Amino acid sequence: MLLQFLLVLPALADLVLLLQIWRENSIFKFDGKFCAPASIIVPVRGLDPELERNVESLRNQDFPCPFEIIYVVDPDQPWLAERLRRLGVKVVITSFTCSCSGKIRAQLSGLRESANEVVVFADSDTLYPRNWLREMVGNLDRHMAVTTFSWPAPLKITWRNLIRAGFWTLGFESQASGGTFLWGGSMAFRRDFFDSEVLEELSREWCDDCTLTRIVKKRGVSIAFDGKAIPLNIYDERDLWKWSTRQVVTIIKYSSRGAKAFLVIGALMLAFPILFLVFLNPFYLSPLLLWILKNFSRSRNLGKYSYTPSVMSILGVYYGWIKLILDYRKRTVVWRDRVYNL
Repeated sequence: MLLQFLLVLPALADLVLLLQIWRENSIFKFDGKFCAPASIIVPVRGLDPELERNVESLRNQDFPCPFEIIYVVDPDQPWLAERLRRLGVKVVITSFTCSCSGKIRAQLSGLRESANEVVVFADSDTLYPRNWLREMVGNLDRHMAVTTFSWPAPLKITWRNLIRAGFWTLGFESQASGGTFLWGGSMAFRRDFFDSEVLEELSREWCDDCTLTRIVKKRGVSIAFDGKAIPLNIYDERDLWKWSTRQVVTIIKYSSRGAKAFLVIGALMLAFPILFLVFLNPFYLSPLLLWILKNFSRSRNLGKYSYTPSVMSILGVYYGWIKLILDYRKRTVVWRDRVYNL
């Protein structure tokens, strides 16, 4: 009886994963044609790997309407501002006063210096495909907010980079229903979204995308997730433990239900290889294989960039589960050399 029950577990997991793969395929079918002048606002602190390449990816967007690129730099990094100016983008010095995080302060500073009908937020450590801006803005004709999620692209093959690659794929998990949260490195809005209520809430928050997701949902509208223009997160991780602590603590603070759900999912995924070792039945490994195939499906348009994170996604589950347990009561994080108490 027990053996039969244990065999049902991987079968149920396989069914859920197949359903998730099927549902996520609908993410690639958005085809909005809306176009309006856009302002891309990019907070930046410190020197990111491949900065010039990332800037060029924004400058080379295949977008039929006028657009501007605004990089927002803190006043204590004038060398970075000058370097960006030489790359041909508009540079704004952070000036907004708030009790918020450095990133939100930069976003609000850039917002104040922009004037176009559409506002799009991007990240400085990310490489954007040429159709990214067109896809983000094009879907604003039917949605209040549009987002996507980046795919990890490590510069070197190291254990830190490999584990981060697998861990980063977990960001797609709650997008299976067509978009449930905004990702800060790719968020598009109409300018009129940023009314006094939004600005006031952002001014006292730490997490930009968490706050904006909450506001959009409070207004009773859906978030469009476009999977046809997935950016690449370019990185060479030097302090994996500190970086992943920030990710985990953010999830615990802003999505406690998601954190609790992942505690169950992680335990279940860990049980399957243990059951395989006990019973030597390869059927127990099928959910692990489907998990990897799910990530191949998500990143199928990215060519060579798809392979490593997809294979490492299983290790990312185990690493994320352990970090979640260890950091569950932690409320202090370090972000771009600044310490935040959440």
